[in-house]
Amino acid sequence: MKIIRNYILKDFFSVFVFSFLILSSVLLMGKLIDISDMVVRKGVQIQDAFKLLSFAFPPLLRYTLPLAFFMGVLLSMGRLIADNEIIAMRVAGISTFKILHIFILVGIIFALFLFILNDKVIPGLNYRYHSVKNILMKNISAFIEPGVFMENFENHVIYVSDKQDNKLKNVIIYVLDEEKKATTMTVAKQGEFIVEDGILKMKLEDVYYHDIDPSGKRDVRGNFKVFFKNIPIEKEEETKPEKKPSDMEMKELLAKIKQFKERGIATTDFVTELNERINLSFSIFALTILGFGISLIVRHREKSINFGLACLGALAYYLLYILGKALIERQIVGPVVGTWLSNFIILLVGIFLIYKYAHSR
Repeated sequence: MKIIRNYILKDFFSVFVFSFLILSSVLLMGKLIDISDMVVRKGVQIQDAFKLLSFAFPPLLRYTLPLAFFMGVLLSMGRLIADNEIIAMRVAGISTFKILHIFILVGIIFALFLFILNDKVIPGLNYRYHSVKNILMKNISAFIEPGVFMENFENHVIYVSDKQDNKLKNVIIYVLDEEKKATTMTVAKQGEFIVEDGILKMKLEDVYYHDIDPSGKRDVRGNFKVFFKNIPIEKEEETKPEKKPSDMEMKELLAKIKQFKERGIATTDFVTELNERINLSFSIFALTILGFGISLIVRHREKSINFGLACLGALAYYLLYILGKALIERQIVGPVVGTWLSNFIILLVGIFLIYKYAHSR
């Protein structure tokens, strides 16, 4: 069994490494385009661009490792089946499930490795990437960072989902009392801003306003076409950029969730990031089951067909992952259900395929 295990793993790792390099190159192209634009149009030095690139690459591992593992399982198993080596192994008394155990064990090791990366390494690199980028791009719009609950304003917490120059989308502003609890919430679909004399001046459009009294004596609500808001900026000698949820370790996410719940501020982004990080880490296990299940129904000797099926499987997983995030953003499902949707579906499909076809091999 040891000889066969080493033979299977040698074939698997050769495919895994090739798939990992291809997937990493594709995902890295997006970062390269962004960084190249900074060099060509905004005057960032080449050495600084390479520094940004070194911070940007490791976070891609949370996507490339699971998909490369999936393709490695599917393609290596597909070759064994197409060459009738699985039949020879069964004749020698090695069942299909024993082969599955090999992939599951290796998958668990990789999942734990990725879990540590997602918790201890990748958040820090994400933060350094955003920090260095903000320093290099020194401009007034650095006061607003999309996807961050910004707390460097006097008695205010601000969140925007997207920013183009000084144009904002999906703005949420909380006003805090002396006990740091939210008393007013302002939600706007879009807006724009300028900074003058240490004041963030905002013009918001399509606004929903809610004045909250924690004691329940006052509850004022209103809708406005246009709403103006001036917010003082806290002055510090060295202001560090606020951390996005993706920049935080898990213990920081848990602390932020607890803190925001006490303040009455939405925690969806932090809960989503926490579950997404765990989900992506252990997606390797679910993708192993799916890849093994798909390989059992493959009867083609052509490697190109097997590779095509692997790409379709990876695409299906990615689309389910995007679907889950979209359902969370539209508030159709909660962050836990949305983030785990992709793993749950592919795990069910993989188990079904193994249950149906494993005994026929």
